[in-house]
Amino acid sequence: VGFVGSVDCAGDGKSVCDANGIQGFPTLKWGDPSALEDYQGGRTFSDLNTWAKENLKPVCSVSNIALCDDEKKALIAKYQAMDSAALKA
Repeated sequence: VGFVGSVDCAGDGKSVCDANGIQGFPTLKWGDPSALEDYQGGRTFSDLNTWAKENLKPVCSVSNIALCDDEKKALIAKYQAMDSAALKA
């Protein structure tokens, strides 16, 4: 798993929840951060563990560049070449 997190939808995280269609607790989302999907399975550790082993796999990222298509490789290279001032802008 690349990231597991929680968001306080009633507090500072409201905009994140609104942007991702989170309307209640607990809501579990998974997948590409730009296209998150709703998790519809069981909530026990066993259910989640089995589902994770069957569905979660490495995705394109800086640490898994071989899994990226040419367009994403170029975008990653562009950002890696930027200095910190350019990244902040």
